Amino acid sequence: MRELREDSLIDMKFMIEDAGYTAKYFYDQIKCGRLPKPIKYGRSSRWLYADYQNWKFSHLSPQRKAS
Repeated sequence: MRELREDSLIDMKFMIEDAGYTAKYFYDQIKCGRLPKPIKYGRSSRWLYADYQNWKFSHLSPQRKAS
């Protein structure tokens, strides 16, 4: 597997497998403005890895503090 950099593009499948949430959940996050809108390539959607990482750490931090 290749190493991801901040400017790498990732797809929904990667985010689902990494975070364990559904596609609907991620699209709800986009609708609420918590996750940036995807970069569109035809019918494909991609996100910058750095944007996903920022969302992930800001989203998961409050949950980890509670445990």
